[in-house]
Amino acid sequence: MERSTASLVRERLEVAPSTTFVVAAEIDAPVGAVEAELSRLARRGSIVRVRKGLYWKGPRTRLGIARPDPEQIALHVVGRGGGPAGITAASWLGLTTQVPGRPTIAVPGRAPTPIPGVRFSSRAFSRRELGLTPLEVAVIEVLRDWPDTVEADIDAFGDRLVELIATGQVRFDKIVDAVAAEHHVGLRERWAALRLVVG
Repeated sequence: MERSTASLVRERLEVAPSTTFVVAAEIDAPVGAVEAELSRLARRGSIVRVRKGLYWKGPRTRLGIARPDPEQIALHVVGRGGGPAGITAASWLGLTTQVPGRPTIAVPGRAPTPIPGVRFSSRAFSRRELGLTPLEVAVIEVLRDWPDTVEADIDAFGDRLVELIATGQVRFDKIVDAVAAEHHVGLRERWAALRLVVG
């Protein structure tokens, strides 16, 4: 006997860890029925509707389910090859003490529908093709904007990058490929200088 769409949706939510996005289109059932059940659960306060087809299973608080922050939503919506830009990128890398009032996310290709509280910047689609992680995007973005968004010198940036590569958080070969695909002259020049530090 086939299970109902409602039971499939509830099962998916039960196994999903807290602080997880749930995408209606990824549940193996008719999308309209899945969306209807997710909307019903959102009205009951079991999950939070983020935007059409996207829901959030967050931790429960006294005031209900804690919502994801706009940066989390943006990174999920943008997907592979997206990541922080501007001061947001420098902050991710620990190269500034500034906290952006409104995070900026670099998007491979066209920017999606706006998300309140987030600014998007369109970048090369090759970043998605290369499968860059958000942290790798942050490295490329800091190289692009140097020195406008940072409070550290190039040696400090090099030390941080060496650390990220050594711990496997950033893939050196992906940075090399990403720089080669970029048309920003300053970015390429800064990377050429930084490679002397990184090795």
